[in-house]
Amino acid sequence: MALKHIFGETPVVKILDFLIDHKGYDHSKTEIAENSGIEWTTLNRYWTLLEEWEFVKESRKRGNEMRYKLNEKNAIVKKLLEFDHEAAVHISERIAEKEMAEEKVQRVEVKAIEIHG
Repeated sequence: MALKHIFGETPVVKILDFLIDHKGYDHSKTEIAENSGIEWTTLNRYWTLLEEWEFVKESRKRGNEMRYKLNEKNAIVKKLLEFDHEAAVHISERIAEKEMAEEKVQRVEVKAIEIHG
């Protein structure tokens, strides 16, 4: 989820973001495209790149359909997973800080209304 917030919503980022969020699970190309929010033809345009970099791997065949998953043994993917985790923590902390600041402003406003009527 963090990759899209930082790097934008390019097709490759959308695909990687989905696969990172669902690491450990396998999906068909159709499922990956649908859940990434991209067209199937767009997925296929970038799929070769993902295979060349070994970011994805075949996991099993179900009927006539090949299933794929994130290649968590790939060194770059390992770094992406670390980055995604750290970025998610950072984003969560920023959201929490913002909410706390807003809550503090609300308490001050309530206090002011109580004092000044």
